[in-house]
Amino acid sequence: MDIKIECKNCDHVATVDVNGLIKSMHDSIDNDSIYAGFLCKKCADELFDED
Repeated sequence: MDIKIECKNCDHVATVDVNGLIKSMHDSIDNDSIYAGFLCKKCADELFDED
């Protein structure tokens, strides 16, 4: 099942698979990480760009 989700940085709306979203949350629990929300590919690339 797909849902629409908004990038927390730029407000871009993307359609994502609920199973993938839930898996990300489970991975956060397994790794004792913080699930901080969704970033679109462009914002994620800019965040992790090393230039």
